[in-house]
Amino acid sequence: MVKVDELDAKLAFIQVTHVIPFFSKDELDQRLNEFEQNHDVDTFMYETPFTKSGAARGSVEDQWKRKTVIKTQYSFPYVLKRIPVKSREIIELSPIEVAIDEMQSKVSELEEIILPPADVKKLQLRLQGSVAVTVNAGPLAYAHAFLDAKVINNFSLDRVEDLKDVFRDFIGVCHKALCVNERMISADQKEYHHALKENYEKLCQALSELLQDESFQPLSDDADTAAQRNSMALFNAISGASHNSSFGFAVY
Repeated sequence: MVKVDELDAKLAFIQVTHVIPFFSKDELDQRLNEFEQNHDVDTFMYETPFTKSGAARGSVEDQWKRKTVIKTQYSFPYVLKRIPVKSREIIELSPIEVAIDEMQSKVSELEEIILPPADVKKLQLRLQGSVAVTVNAGPLAYAHAFLDAKVINNFSLDRVEDLKDVFRDFIGVCHKALCVNERMISADQKEYHHALKENYEKLCQALSELLQDESFQPLSDDADTAAQRNSMALFNAISGASHNSSFGFAVY
């Protein structure tokens, strides 16, 4: 975050950052397609990672996130490329809330990618990053940091349950993505798909053992995917953002 008091008063500064449209849950329910989510938009959001020690980034246990929601005087698109900001709201997410937000983003990204017509290359890249069984990074890092029996009592019960729910959604959408990938791949990618499926099963097993919860076991190919819960309400409540688009934004 820019410290205004440390800037040279003799110079003029412009801060340029990346923003995405920001909608409440009700607004997002009404904006059903990409055009509607990019037209007549006057509220945007950008994120700033920080830690209490002052560093921008740290371990998952120490990683906070600041979401700045800005409202413009008029809606985009507009006759002018620059519109003054008329209000600003700052929302701070604690480390466990950051974990919930990041995991729900992974769920949303996978849900979008598996929609037809699916791009198999993008799908495989997302899957590879999602099902990697690495304790110090990715989903397992969040699980060990906030859901391990040694530390779970340090956090709000509601937030713990929220994170568990997001992990259940994550397991479900990974399974759907694997099913889509299996249908789309050519014969020479069978071995690669088998490796992805093995990693998925290892991830589920690691979560099941860590949380001592059988609901995190790998889903079978004939599982009733309709029974998987959708936690979009949770995601919208925390971030309110659409992931379909982004803008460049100058804050004066």
